[in-house]
Amino acid sequence: MRRKSIDHIKDVMDLAFEWGSTELVISPGTRRPMISPSLSKTLDWLTDSLEVLLPRAEQAGVRLLLENTPYCFRPTLNEMVGVIKQFNSERLKIVYDVANAAYINEDPVTALLAGSSEIVLVHISDTGLEEWGHDPIGTGVIDFEALGKAVDATCRTENAVLEIIREKDALAEMHAGISELKKRGWRINP
Repeated sequence: MRRKSIDHIKDVMDLAFEWGSTELVISPGTRRPMISPSLSKTLDWLTDSLEVLLPRAEQAGVRLLLENTPYCFRPTLNEMVGVIKQFNSERLKIVYDVANAAYINEDPVTALLAGSSEIVLVHISDTGLEEWGHDPIGTGVIDFEALGKAVDATCRTENAVLEIIREKDALAEMHAGISELKKRGWRINP
């Protein structure tokens, strides 16, 4: 399965190269609850995988972005920064998803203001704590006024991606999300 995952990411890197894309979001990986491998073994597998993928990313001109997904075995900012620092490569950075962070009880404002230069992209949406989602702005637990200031002070709004996931009226939800962020003081260029 690991080999298939690595091969899939290589194929996606090739596609990114063909399309002129420069960044590719990946997960650090998961540990299953039943008969889970040890944390040290899982970290070794992540290291082995990145040692194969980073040279390929260099060839393709792609930067790999680890995302803080709640189900991965490295979901917090500090854990992901540890992985990034291990490799010290400009081809490996972080996409920080604020809804994912809030859902695992990591304060996204505090995390962003911790000043990690490893974060190059931020996914913006809201979530509750009982049910994980990528919900409309203002419907969950995130303080978007404080978050806007943190994003502006760190990676800037031009490196933020609105990621409200809705099956119906998706475009209308995105427009409403932009409007809600502006109401909360976000400086968004048209």
